[in-house]
Amino acid sequence: MSANIVVVDAGPLHYLILVDCAGILPRLFQHVLVPFAVRDELIHASAPSKVRDWILSAPSWLDVTLVAESQLVRGLHKGETEVLQLALEKKAAAVMMDYIDGRVAARRLGLVPIFTLALLELSAEKGLINLPEAVAKLRQTSFFISSELLDAALYKDKERREKAKRF
Repeated sequence: MSANIVVVDAGPLHYLILVDCAGILPRLFQHVLVPFAVRDELIHASAPSKVRDWILSAPSWLDVTLVAESQLVRGLHKGETEVLQLALEKKAAAVMMDYIDGRVAARRLGLVPIFTLALLELSAEKGLINLPEAVAKLRQTSFFISSELLDAALYKDKERREKAKRF
């Protein structure tokens, strides 16, 4: 398993773009991969123009990759299936995925799933982002997560920052 590779699904990348945090990915991983099915979801007409524009002129650190057809996982969307297949092919350290069934499938395949909020929390711990600002932007999107989880993340971040001030 390579600790330097992450394969990202459409949902997390979509929201990281919307909250201006996509740039944290290359700071946490040496290789950031997305399969073509994910790119296709992000350029779909129903995607926000900010997301479409970003992926159409994607930064050089993002590697859009062709994936061999897989029969490993059934019942998931094409994007999630390709994310899992690509992660297995490249021996990725993790997959970024919010869809619960996809995360369950990832674990079943021996992959480490990371969801959007967890990545934002990790980024805040490393001093890469301001979590309250990112969460405030996230709340202005269609991102679906309970307020309790967002509030818990903010509380934990506040405690971490206060503890850091004392030392």
